[in-house]
Amino acid sequence: MTTTAVTVALAPAAPRVAATRRHRRPAPNRRARAGVVAKAVEIEPDGVLDDMPEGAPSPPAPEPIAARTVARAPLACPVSLQALDDAGYSRCNGLRYGKTDGIWDLTIGAATNARSSEPVSLQDLARSFLPPELRGLIPTSSYLGTSTFETPQVAFAYERGWRDSFARAGFPGPDEEFRLAQARLMPFATGKCVVDASCGSGLFTRRFVKSGDYGCVVALDFSDAMLRQARTFASEEGLVDASSTDEATSINQEDGLLFVRADIARIPMTSDSVGGVHAGAAIHCWPQPREAVAEIARVLEPGGAFCGTTFLTPQLPFADDETQQRVDAAMRELQTAVVGRAGGTRGFRQWNKKDLRDLCVECGLVDFGCDVRGGFIFFSARKPAPVA
Repeated sequence: MTTTAVTVALAPAAPRVAATRRHRRPAPNRRARAGVVAKAVEIEPDGVLDDMPEGAPSPPAPEPIAARTVARAPLACPVSLQALDDAGYSRCNGLRYGKTDGIWDLTIGAATNARSSEPVSLQDLARSFLPPELRGLIPTSSYLGTSTFETPQVAFAYERGWRDSFARAGFPGPDEEFRLAQARLMPFATGKCVVDASCGSGLFTRRFVKSGDYGCVVALDFSDAMLRQARTFASEEGLVDASSTDEATSINQEDGLLFVRADIARIPMTSDSVGGVHAGAAIHCWPQPREAVAEIARVLEPGGAFCGTTFLTPQLPFADDETQQRVDAAMRELQTAVVGRAGGTRGFRQWNKKDLRDLCVECGLVDFGCDVRGGFIFFSARKPAPVA
């Protein structure tokens, strides 16, 4: 539609004022004030005059927008660990996996063409009567560190006060923790797939996506309730299309952000396929941390980094790392003997620097580093290049 701009001149004794560029559209059909003469000058729909005054500066060229490279998520069958096709089908064993409410379920036993439709336990029966968003009220895990976060009430509360309480232990806050992670993941992971392991409500997932540094971000968690909350937050911030249907979207059409339910000790991704893995405030909740870190080492590309944060054990004054490790081991053994099972009374484990370093070394990772602040520790290690 053609619009008009008004150029004015003072009546009759005054000289006419030269036309100048206007960026605001004048109100249509507005009467000229008394003593003012109106002249219509045709402009383009973008508001720039057709007949620019001679000698006027050219409009500045728009800044180029950096194209974002979208990488395909290297999802795999959790049984064979071989790549899935875009429809979630495993060609090596015929198992097919799908999405529900935008979340891929890639746990063992979740194949849609091999899963029993009938409840096999009283818990399954009770869970089947609940709507999907409330089934976490009856957790599937017996490990407290995992089952706690399966519940919808914890998923709801996590970014509404729960996570803020970590500051009392020395956690510096999401922005600073994200900066620490970025410094370790980048620049190797630029344009590659990065995994936010045990992503919870997506506190860091959203930051990874908004950074624009990565070709694909996979939000991975065992808790369906947490993934639902993460997807809700991402939708509210315009990072995912909440209207997209589960049937219409394939792995290759996810626009750089996927939500995956999986066991951290059996990561459904192909080997040597991930540019980086982040696990914020997570490892203390894992029932099998050695198996989990071994899986992280498997899926990382050579050169890729694994980084995370956790709670540090109470530090003994003047004790070196070896002494601290021995004392912590003795306390865990005592706790296990009293409770009668591994994991202690709460199912959460605090860590010390030496234990974290040894765990990474056992799983073939190198260049271990850490940043300790009170009861908070940020740690990182890297997958080495293959030995020639």
